[in-house]
Amino acid sequence: MEKEKQNISYTLGENEEKEDKCFTYEELINEVDEMAAAIPGNINNEDMYYDSDDMGDNLHDFMDDYIAVELDYKTNYNKKELERIADYYEISKRKKKKDELIEDIVLFEKESTNIVKVYQRKKMWKYIKEIKKDKYLKQFLILD
Repeated sequence: MEKEKQNISYTLGENEEKEDKCFTYEELINEVDEMAAAIPGNINNEDMYYDSDDMGDNLHDFMDDYIAVELDYKTNYNKKELERIADYYEISKRKKKKDELIEDIVLFEKESTNIVKVYQRKKMWKYIKEIKKDKYLKQFLILD
């Protein structure tokens, strides 16, 4: 019998440098700022430029993205959740129907000057979802 060739090898080992690091709010904000600065097309990114020939394509892409985000908010969020998002962005929600609130939120999120705050909110919302999944920690998270 011919010896079979080995095409995959692996090694398992325990990482000895296990470090439980706590992050401060400021460190998280700085991380979000760094991520936002690395995003192509960010207003703070000096590589950004518009060619007049591409403006039609950019507008078309903007509208496609706007409609997609608007549809996501309409189908996957209730008014109470949208009001939380509006509160986070400090958008007035007084006497607004769900569709009006969605429009204001999407316009805020599409404004390039608000990108850091948008990424920060999405990151924090992700953390909230993870805490809600944890059997122990979910008892300390009261949002409703």
